[in-house]
Amino acid sequence: MPAVTGPSSRIGGSFRDPAGYVFSRDGRIFRAVDEATTGHLRALEQAGVLPRLIQSGAIVPTRFVEDARLAAELAAEHAPFHSFLEHDVIGTLSFPYEWTVSMIADAGIATLEVQDQALQASASLKDATAFNIQFVGGRPVFIDLGSFERPPRLDVWFALGQFNQMFVFPLLLCVHHGWDPRAYFLPRLSGRSVEDVSRTLGRLERWGPRALFDVTLPLALNKAAQKQTQVDRSLLERANPDARPQRLQIERLRGKVRKLAEAYRPAGTWSDYERTCTYTDAAEEAKKTLVRRFLEARRPKRVLDLGCNTGDYSRIAAAAGAEVIAADGDHDAVEILYRRLRREPASITPMVIDITNPSPAIGYLNQERPSFLERLNADCVLGLALLHHLLISGNLSLPATCELFAALTSDLLVLEFVPTDDPMFRRMLQFRRDLFSGIDLAACKQAFSQRFRLLEEHSIEGSPRTLLFYAKEAVA
Repeated sequence: MPAVTGPSSRIGGSFRDPAGYVFSRDGRIFRAVDEATTGHLRALEQAGVLPRLIQSGAIVPTRFVEDARLAAELAAEHAPFHSFLEHDVIGTLSFPYEWTVSMIADAGIATLEVQDQALQASASLKDATAFNIQFVGGRPVFIDLGSFERPPRLDVWFALGQFNQMFVFPLLLCVHHGWDPRAYFLPRLSGRSVEDVSRTLGRLERWGPRALFDVTLPLALNKAAQKQTQVDRSLLERANPDARPQRLQIERLRGKVRKLAEAYRPAGTWSDYERTCTYTDAAEEAKKTLVRRFLEARRPKRVLDLGCNTGDYSRIAAAAGAEVIAADGDHDAVEILYRRLRREPASITPMVIDITNPSPAIGYLNQERPSFLERLNADCVLGLALLHHLLISGNLSLPATCELFAALTSDLLVLEFVPTDDPMFRRMLQFRRDLFSGIDLAACKQAFSQRFRLLEEHSIEGSPRTLLFYAKEAVA
């Protein structure tokens, strides 16, 4: 393993826990941990819990920094910490406001599994934020090893309220009240309070089985606690090693989260695109062949499939060896893509992204959660059946779409040109003014020639559409 030589850079979102923080150095990811956390992790390691969770893929592969020289270098730079972990690097980070309903549910279930396993070694997670989960190959992976502690009481989980805010509440609102994760999480990264959620629910729903245990009763307890002038904090420290009540609670929550996700029925505008689009089977196969051939020849490392729909071309890119970000503004299309990833894993990170209004840098000092563009780092973008959406729905000009794609890729672009007489183009213009009479293939190529060099051009057999394969030109 190469030595660490460059300066450290602390991760912007890792600042709340006094027991440690995450930093990067020379492209590697480390975590400083205090003495108590080190002891908790060593105990989990000796009990076999930590190796088992890592081996199963539930926790990001992690190891203690045992090399004495490296440990000394890190300790000198990160005093007063003297114990360090190294995590495997996760290539693509996504956040809860970019997830689908099923992704939130699976992230919640993954959190419960880690907590359940920790209880076997008399340990617990001190927080249960959804930001402790990342998706790798379409699978939720727990990343915050600094969250483990050994509390005196194991009969209750002190992070239960946070778990509800980050998983149960958004699922309730998304599945039964039409919310989307972006609307739930972006304004409040910590989730919504039980008071906020209660006001959203109707009276009958608040007292029904859907909300009684996780909304109504906690709200009543909160109100009762607010009336007390003094809180007996000794209750929190009263030893109770019996984890059975908490494990029953975990099992209840696991079933509830799963049931909420299963109740969701995708019905987005573009989730059934493959069934309703105007491509013939032959034209679709010709298009796939052209894209596959280009990707296999060029072998990009990181591909952004923009407007990915349900992910057919993301899978082609993954099969060509790329790490793929599959992004679409339609939640339900990405939901379908993710459900397929559960059955057929691939190197694909699904994300709900409106590329005309992508996730911004937010949180503390606007540095806690980096923007989508900061996390992207793609060397190839697939813009298939997308350009007309950007022109019509996004109100972008051809030069603006060129600048957008130039900002998204460091090298390659696969662009599908859809002429204005295409049935899908006409369908999108059904209730809009037609301002696109001057947009044709020649105009498109002229606009993109300002930032890209045309490598290949292919008419799609059996279709009026054209595939343009570009390489990005260096700016003079």
